[in-house]
Amino acid sequence: MANEAGQVARILYKEIVEGDLRKIQAQSNDADTGGGARDFRFGSYKTLLPVIKQMFPQTVKENRKRGGQIVQIDVFKGAFSWRNAEGKVEAKESFFEPPTDVRPSEGRIARIHEYPCFDASKVKIGAGNRVLLLLIQLDDGSVWPHYAEEKSLRTPGAWHAVVAKELLDCLDADRPVNQAVIGYRDFTNADRYCNGK
Repeated sequence: MANEAGQVARILYKEIVEGDLRKIQAQSNDADTGGGARDFRFGSYKTLLPVIKQMFPQTVKENRKRGGQIVQIDVFKGAFSWRNAEGKVEAKESFFEPPTDVRPSEGRIARIHEYPCFDASKVKIGAGNRVLLLLIQLDDGSVWPHYAEEKSLRTPGAWHAVVAKELLDCLDADRPVNQAVIGYRDFTNADRYCNGK
């Protein structure tokens, strides 16, 4: 997957931090990581929305609390694909929820601990090795979650050169210290976004 950019339509990515790892393991109780929420949050929601709609092309109505009342909202629906330990392809419905009243600029993928494709047991976050969650959409519309470690992105030949450059340029961009990397690249129309400068 990593070295086959020819079949990649677009990539949506976000930096994974320690709090995200605890969410995946269903252990997070950190107030600054969303309490006990088991979700991946994506800031810059309005900017990311066109890509989100491509990756989660259906909408379903769900009841959520907004403004102190239960209302129906549109939730984006798609599917994640991955290979299991035996190498067989598995897929599961996935959902991307719009912002809440409390976090008006952040959309989210909920219940991440329920998806085997988010297993991060081998992810090594540390100094000089930031990790990105990639949602890779192929030309056939399927979406494959994948982790990319900074060290592998900086290793020539480990990733397709165009993909590695795109991700590294965003990783290396200037941004506030406490702001996680978020962005996308659409290879079908050369559209891109990085939350750094």
